Amino acid sequence: MSAASIRLLCFPAAGGYGAPYRAWRTMLPPEVDVHPMDLPEGCADVDSLLAALDSSVVALADRPTVLFGHSFGGLVAYELAQRLRDGLPLVRLAVSASAPPHLAAVARGAFVADSARVAAWFTLADGYRHRPRPALDCPISVFGGLNDVTVQRAELAAWQEHTVGSFRLRMLPGSHDLLREGGTYVARALARDLLDDAGQAAI
Repeated sequence: MSAASIRLLCFPAAGGYGAPYRAWRTMLPPEVDVHPMDLPEGCADVDSLLAALDSSVVALADRPTVLFGHSFGGLVAYELAQRLRDGLPLVRLAVSASAPPHLAAVARGAFVADSARVAAWFTLADGYRHRPRPALDCPISVFGGLNDVTVQRAELAAWQEHTVGSFRLRMLPGSHDLLREGGTYVARALARDLLDDAGQAAI
């Protein structure tokens, strides 16, 4: 592949910021352009949040695109994949520490954000309601923390219901705060998936 032939859009947990994903730029191969995404402030509900993100995601999707999200960010990535599925060159959806859409209602408390704005973000996240739609065509990668007490392996495995493509689940050292505790492991595992997608040897 030529340099930066894959765009990786990374969404944080509720109330978080995309800046921590900048570290992934040194962890992933040059074929992958890591683009941290901030969640827009002041949205009344999940639908308005997604609508506010639509145009920026479309503008960045000028090459094969991967959507990655942590915790509530995983649901944001999934919903954007569904909303934009007819026009987005999506090659993979990846999530960490995120219950699948159809189980999100029973996984309250999994949306973690260390922020003064946490109350408003919890209210928004708690308002998420899954609408059944056809499974995605792209593969899905899922990462979970071995010590995560809020989203456990059985829930993570249920993401497989949302793709007709390949599915891969990895359990890694860490809790629900998996990206802070084991972000290097997540980044390296995701890199293997992306290079495998491209028919290259895993790193």
